[in-house]
Amino acid sequence: MYTDKGYKAPPAKLPKAKLPGCEKEMPMIGIGTFTGTRLNAKEPPGTVGNAVDKWLKQGGRMVDCAQNYLNEDEIGDAVNAAIKAGVPRDELWVSSKLNNPYHRKEHARPALEKTLLDLGLDYVDLYLIHWPIPFVYVPYEAGDESRRGLSMEYEPDNCSKVTGVQWKDLDTSKFPPPHLDMGVTIHETWEAMVELKKAGLAKNIGVCNMQVQLLHELLCGTTEKPAVLQVESHPYCQQWGLLKYCQLNGIQLQAYSPLGYGEFVGANEIKVLQNPVLQSIAEKHGLGKGPGGVASVCLAWCTQRGVATMPMTLHENEMAGNLKTGELVLDDDDFAKIRTLDRGYHYLRPETWYGLPYWD
Repeated sequence: MYTDKGYKAPPAKLPKAKLPGCEKEMPMIGIGTFTGTRLNAKEPPGTVGNAVDKWLKQGGRMVDCAQNYLNEDEIGDAVNAAIKAGVPRDELWVSSKLNNPYHRKEHARPALEKTLLDLGLDYVDLYLIHWPIPFVYVPYEAGDESRRGLSMEYEPDNCSKVTGVQWKDLDTSKFPPPHLDMGVTIHETWEAMVELKKAGLAKNIGVCNMQVQLLHELLCGTTEKPAVLQVESHPYCQQWGLLKYCQLNGIQLQAYSPLGYGEFVGANEIKVLQNPVLQSIAEKHGLGKGPGGVASVCLAWCTQRGVATMPMTLHENEMAGNLKTGELVLDDDDFAKIRTLDRGYHYLRPETWYGLPYWD
């Protein structure tokens, strides 16, 4: 048994979600793996792989990855170590995302095949369109296609090696910016995603960072609905209308940044974990003062309203707390108080990257 090799079994009370047409249930609490991209990485190589290893050993089973995070090879090492130790592959839920430069139909499958090579897996449980914004094609560096990992020369974020321009130097008076590919529609990319599912490379497919209008447009052009929509959501950005639309269409909403976006929050911005209303709810339930209790409230609020999530952490004590989600039950009064906190506030503001006023 893998429990004899340092891996705990998944917590019995950890909530799970049933996706349409999928026999396997998705854990509603996972771990995020973003610590920056090529030009703004916050942690040295190996950090995220070590965190995923700790997560799996504590009983976590959902891992949210993306090729754009540039760390799928080290995550794959941790995942395969767990499998080798006896954790069943079917007990794991590994997600990844199609990066912006690979939205054209001919580029989507090679991108997923590269992800599978780096993860050391035959399939991912969920594959998402990371952003519905096509970039110009960025080829991998020589040799990257056939070996695990990505060289330090590979730069898919600004597409600067293709365009010769970085975002910070964009002339915002002109449109389109050189890194946007104006010749690809969401329907072309979604058709490619459907083919990846048919090929068995992804068991489920979905999208990220869509508002109702674009999600509705996508549904109008396909019979294969996304299984999951992943968006920013936390008590300051509650997304109730989007949640209702997803529920009406059988789409599982999944929240990133459920505690507020630590990587992008400004020094003078409001912070979810410091909110006094959330602190009072935590104290009411005997969780004490401090961010740990507020985090537990946020995650319980998230899953109780039917939203899955994957908070990023590198700390074992925080992982242990996240895995207790399901033990705390908020009441109607708690929900009513949290509802008053909604400000439609996004910490992630991609207009500074893409040259598009994204959330306007």
